[in-house]
Amino acid sequence: MPKIYPFKGWRFNKNIIGDISQVIAPPYDVINDADQSALYERSSYNYVRIILNRSAGMGRYSEAAKTFSEWKKNEILIQDMDPSIYLLCQSFRQDEQQIERTGFITKLQITKLGDDVLPHEQTISKHINDRYNLMKATKANTGQIFMSYRDQTRTVESILGSYKDQIPLIDAVLDGIQYRLWRLTDEGQINTIRNVVTGTKVIIADGHHRYKTAYKYAQDHPEINGSDRVMVTLVNAYNDGMHVLPTHRIVSGKPIDDDHFIEKIKRRFDIKKKPSVEKLLNDMDQHRTSDTIKLGVLTRGGNAYILSYKGGGNWSSDLSTVSQALDVNVLHQLILKPACGIDTRNQHDLGHLAYVRGNEPPLEMIKNISDYDFVFFVNPPDLDQIFDLAETGETMPQKSTYFYPKVYSGLVTAGIGD
Repeated sequence: MPKIYPFKGWRFNKNIIGDISQVIAPPYDVINDADQSALYERSSYNYVRIILNRSAGMGRYSEAAKTFSEWKKNEILIQDMDPSIYLLCQSFRQDEQQIERTGFITKLQITKLGDDVLPHEQTISKHINDRYNLMKATKANTGQIFMSYRDQTRTVESILGSYKDQIPLIDAVLDGIQYRLWRLTDEGQINTIRNVVTGTKVIIADGHHRYKTAYKYAQDHPEINGSDRVMVTLVNAYNDGMHVLPTHRIVSGKPIDDDHFIEKIKRRFDIKKKPSVEKLLNDMDQHRTSDTIKLGVLTRGGNAYILSYKGGGNWSSDLSTVSQALDVNVLHQLILKPACGIDTRNQHDLGHLAYVRGNEPPLEMIKNISDYDFVFFVNPPDLDQIFDLAETGETMPQKSTYFYPKVYSGLVTAGIGD
């Protein structure tokens, strides 16, 4: 059963850092070169200097550790006196509605993936060495691992309600998201939260590499006190702000004409041509909760089709019925593989795929994309599907989910052993 622990977090000193929004940074894996430069320019104390230092080679890790040490010494970062759980509220607009997502930041006992902590997506291990070197150099958890649990009683949401009248430790707007953070030290409330989490399993929503890094570090350094605990953000799957957005697929380097494409898939799909991509996306949205899986495709020739899955197909024998009910697996197994010649389990074939995801309408996200053979539109899985799949021991293909919004780095840092 998952075990959580309060910890003495390191936070930016508001007496020195006047505007916290200038120093918090997105997760390292969504920062491109231009973003990195902009964050460096934004403030000499921006957290990008820790999570994605721009020094060359191995120097990036030693420089990050040096910066982290200097910030603590100079009280740019100050440590809370009491072990705490940190209540987090993210407020944002989506579909013209104001939404709040509430959760909490804590330390979690590290266990082997598949026991108390479940993965839900396949990952590439190339990022693990990078994060491992940073953890080894700083001896800290510098980025958030975003996780979810299921609690229909909404216990944490009730506790947070009693804190909202208090002035938060952080109240900052970052990329259109308002972040508010409170510190919870009451032992009774901490035990209540601990009991909720103990009675469930947790899944990794975002941060598989960071969890695998922490697991490797714990295995390599059992002599270091606290190496077997890692900082995570936990959000209830039944929270109103727990949103999963789709990740659409772009196929290039596979020039196939429409007739040949349709011939390859018509046995498993009812295919209807739509007058525009707008009509296609409206159709998908209207039938999102239906029992029929509907996918959309825009071809190089500018034609838009809605693909309604009839059922059946040449499924891999190792895929459960839960997996076969996912839009992304229907796309990968019954369209990309037979019609486009792309096996998404083959690393070489993944070079033909690009991904589009975000909080903008799909048409906005693809309007500047011209070099494609197909654009495939999918509906996202719901959280119950994600949990059900994770509990079978299976995982989705890479980039199957997009949890919005991300949890930014620098809100609080956990030293290993603190």
